[in-house]
Amino acid sequence: MNPHSFGLFLGAIGVLIFSLTMPMTKIAMAGDVLSPWFVWAGRAVLAAVAGIAYLLTTRAPMPPRKAWLPLVGATAGIVFGWPLLNTLALQTVPSSHAAVVNGILPLSTAVIGAWLNRESLARQFWWCAIAGTALVCGYAWIRAHGELHSADALMLVGVLLGGLGYASGAIATRYLTGPQVISWALIVGLPGTLALAVWSAPAHPESVSISAWLAFVYLGLMSQWIGFFFWYRGLALGGIARVSQVQLMQLFFTLAFAAMLLRESIEPAMFVVALLTVVLIAIGRRASQRR
Repeated sequence: MNPHSFGLFLGAIGVLIFSLTMPMTKIAMAGDVLSPWFVWAGRAVLAAVAGIAYLLTTRAPMPPRKAWLPLVGATAGIVFGWPLLNTLALQTVPSSHAAVVNGILPLSTAVIGAWLNRESLARQFWWCAIAGTALVCGYAWIRAHGELHSADALMLVGVLLGGLGYASGAIATRYLTGPQVISWALIVGLPGTLALAVWSAPAHPESVSISAWLAFVYLGLMSQWIGFFFWYRGLALGGIARVSQVQLMQLFFTLAFAAMLLRESIEPAMFVVALLTVVLIAIGRRASQRR
């Protein structure tokens, strides 16, 4: 398997892990015992503790000077921006609606990544990326019956910050491994996340359900940490703009998980849109390879 194909494979594993993020966030906040601020900040602290243990166990060196700027960008996007804004938005909208709004995240990552990484891509790739995004967002609009929510603005800003975080982290893998990048990004944000986690901690932790705590642990160890092992390595191997388009499939994985775990409704049209999305990803990938 060539590096580009292997990068797509690793990116797909990361997307599958991330697909559970929104349903697990809803489960963690069920009953209003865990606040959205604690779900966000606490999961980042849990992931940072795991990252510190990993760095100490592997005796990882300090990041070189050139890695710090992209690490700060990763912290701003994937430790603070995207997870915080989406967690706040999920107080008022279903996880399925949040998933469809976030359908433009791959395009955001591709545009920001290509700009930061100076990637030159074929015009056909960009047409496929835009078409795939329009397809996903159009399906989202129809599925939501043309309604707009106040939380949509939070999620759209989160999409921009998420694209910045994904692209910046991928650039940092020039100097560090994927696990080192996400671990250091979490450590950079630890003073802020730790303070907010202590401030928003539940007064009666014993009243939190087991399912909520399990969802919280998944968010901290998988969504906020291990998922990035695969995602950043995939972006580094296959190219930020190319591999980011695999994330178009995250919408459909999330809808499926939302149906299984939260009993949110899904429609047969989802599978048609998913198939068309896969076709566009394949065409765009082939165009980028020819370039």
